[in-house]
Amino acid sequence: MSAPPVDPVAVNVANFLRDNAVLKQRSGSLQGSSVDFFRYKRAVRALMSEEYNSKASNPKNQLPVCKTKDDAKNLVILLIKNRLLLPGQKLHTSEARAQNIKVKKGSPCFLPLQQASFEPDQYYIWFYKKSNPWDRLMGFGILIGVFTVVLFPLWPLFMRRGVWYLSMALLGFVCLIIVIAIVRLILYVLSIAVMPQGLWIFPNLFEDVGFFDSFKPFYAWEVAKVKKSKKKQQQQVVEDSAKTTSSQQNEKPVAKRRVVLDEVDE
Repeated sequence: MSAPPVDPVAVNVANFLRDNAVLKQRSGSLQGSSVDFFRYKRAVRALMSEEYNSKASNPKNQLPVCKTKDDAKNLVILLIKNRLLLPGQKLHTSEARAQNIKVKKGSPCFLPLQQASFEPDQYYIWFYKKSNPWDRLMGFGILIGVFTVVLFPLWPLFMRRGVWYLSMALLGFVCLIIVIAIVRLILYVLSIAVMPQGLWIFPNLFEDVGFFDSFKPFYAWEVAKVKKSKKKQQQQVVEDSAKTTSSQQNEKPVAKRRVVLDEVDE
């Protein structure tokens, strides 16, 4: 069975409430899916606000007037009937874990409720997302791209030839990178066997740099061992200086003590 059509009035009310700052919406989890939720009392405030009633006074907006709490309640019921909202029960962390629900920090877990009590602190979960023009444009672009690829045999000859040359150029570039990687590895292994330091051609080839910087410089000697040896030398110098200072500090009181003992002996 197909779903019943959505009332356009309910959609207009949902469009007003969906990103309204009065709701103070937060993100939570419902059956493993990320959802937005709010409290019932905040929806009543938003629907009874001057902003809503000023828009409702314009017939073009197709919004029902909301002057009382009962009017706000009826609008929330309208959203629930059109499956744009759903009452939910917020679970504590222990309750969620007892029901084998994965708990994420800062994302409360909910269970759907079959009945709405319309209490001020009752939670409601959005089942509606406003249409985004960028999503439509992206979908239209994907559709055009698919049709373009499917209709490739109908392209003019010069376009198909150009695509073929472009694909061959990309394939050749990828093969060139693979060959360079193999050659640089072979040269490095040979240089290690002959010389104490390894030789790398294009040392920045796989580094997180720009495209042109990946091929600069042309070659470089491996300096990892040199850096380690320098660090060890610096550590050795620091240790030697610490030993000399400590030995000097230990020798000074001994010398004074010897002088005093010599004076006593005299």
